[in-house]
Amino acid sequence: MSKKSNTSLSTSNPKILKFFNDHHNIDFEDTVLSFIEIMEKLSDTMNNSINSSLVSDILSNLKNMNSKMESINENVNRYQNESISNLSLKLNEFKKEYIEDLRLVLTSNVADRIEPLMKEQLSILFDKTASIIPQHNNEIKQSIQQSMELLSNSLTLDTQKLMQTSITEQSLNKFISDVETKLSSTFHNTITSTEQRLESKISDIGEKTASQLSSTTSLNSSVSELLKKMENSSAKGKMSENILVNILHSLYPASQIDHVGQTKETGDVILSRKDKPKILVENKDWGKNVVQEEVKKFLHDIETQKCCGIFLSQNYGIANKENFEINIHDGNVLVYVHETKNDPEKIKIAIDIVDHIKEQLDELDLDSEVDSISKEKLTSINTEFQAFVSSKLSLIKLVKDFNQKLLKQIEDIKIPSLEDYLSTRFATSSSKYVCEYCGFVAKNAAAKSAHLRGCSVKKSKLNESGPTITIE
Repeated sequence: MSKKSNTSLSTSNPKILKFFNDHHNIDFEDTVLSFIEIMEKLSDTMNNSINSSLVSDILSNLKNMNSKMESINENVNRYQNESISNLSLKLNEFKKEYIEDLRLVLTSNVADRIEPLMKEQLSILFDKTASIIPQHNNEIKQSIQQSMELLSNSLTLDTQKLMQTSITEQSLNKFISDVETKLSSTFHNTITSTEQRLESKISDIGEKTASQLSSTTSLNSSVSELLKKMENSSAKGKMSENILVNILHSLYPASQIDHVGQTKETGDVILSRKDKPKILVENKDWGKNVVQEEVKKFLHDIETQKCCGIFLSQNYGIANKENFEINIHDGNVLVYVHETKNDPEKIKIAIDIVDHIKEQLDELDLDSEVDSISKEKLTSINTEFQAFVSSKLSLIKLVKDFNQKLLKQIEDIKIPSLEDYLSTRFATSSSKYVCEYCGFVAKNAAAKSAHLRGCSVKKSKLNESGPTITIE
C-alpha cells in the first residue's frame, strides 16, 4: 500500500521494504530515479519504431556499467596497496630523521637545553606525520591522531625521567633505543590498524559492488526481456493500449473504460460517461500510415456498436484522412487523429469535439421535413449532376448536328430539269426565286441574292447598256 501527499511518497509494500533492508548500500531515491529514467526512455521509444540498434545500445550501456564497477573495485584495491605502502615509507623516513636529530640534540647540547629541543623535534615529527594522514577518512584520521598523542605522552614522560637522572653515554643510547622501539611499535600498529580498516572498507565496497552487479545483471535481463516483447507487434500494440487506458483513466476518473481489444467489432477501448455519448476508440501503434482497410473495419465497428468513434494513429497518419478530420456516419461523430504519441491533450481535444458536435446533432428536430445532407453526400450529388449536364449538352449537340445533316440531305433531293419545264407551264412556289436575267432557280431569297451578285448574264447586259447617270 502506498500513501501520497503533495511533497512525499511512502510505501508499506513488504517486497519493496525487504529488498532495501537487505541491500543497505542501494539508495532508494537513486534506484527510483534510475527506473524512472529508464521508463521515460522506454515510453518515448514506444511512440516510435523499436529497432535492433536501440536494444543494442541499452544492453551495451548495462554492460558498461558492469565493466565500470569492476574497474572501480580494481582501483580501490590498487589505491589501498599504494596508500599503505606510501604511509609505511613516509613513517619510516620520519622515524629515521627524528632519531638522527634526537641523537644530535642529545650529544651536542647541555642538559638544560635538551628537553625543549626534544619537544621541538617531537613536534616536528608529529606535524610531518599529520601531513600524510588520509584526510578523506575521518575514522582512520582519528585513529592515527590518537596513536600519536599516546606516543607523545610516553616520550614526554621518558624525556622527563632522563632529565631527572645523570646523563651518560649508556643512558643516552638506551633512551634513543627505547624511543626508536616505541616509534617503530606505534608506526607499525598505526599501519596495521589502517590496513585493517582499509581492508574492511574495501571488503564492504566489494560486497556492495557484488550486490550492485547482481542488481545490474537482473536489470539487464529484465530490460532484455522487455525489449524482446516490444519487438513483437502484438505485444507492442497491447502495451500502447494499456498506456491509452491509463491516460483515459487520468482524464476521466469517473468514467467507465472498457479495454475490449480482444473482442470482435468493438475497437480497442470503449469510453462510457454519464450524460455523454459512448465513444469507441481505435488505437494503432504502427510504424507506417494506417491503411484504408483499417478505416473500413473501424466504420464497421461503429455501425455494429452504434456509437461515436475516435481513430488514433500513434506515430504516423491515416490513409485518405486529414488530421482531426470530422465525419458524420449514421448520426454518429467520428474524429481521426494523426501522430497522437499518447498526448493527453490531443486525446482530450478529440473527445471534446465528439461531445460538442454530438450534442448539437441531438438537438436537431428529427421529425422536421428538412433533411440535412452531409458535405460528402453533397459533393457526390454535385459530381453526378455535372456528369448529367455534360451528357445532356453532348446529346443536344449530337441532335443538332444530325438535324442539319438531315436537312441538307433533304434539300439535295431535286429534279432541276422537271422544275424548269414545269415553271414555263405552271406557277410554282419556287418561281419567286427565279433569276430574271438567266432563269436560275434559287432555293430561297438569300440564295437568289447571292446568285445575282455573280450572275454573268446580268453583268453583260449592264455593260451593253452603259453607265446610268442620275441627276437629282
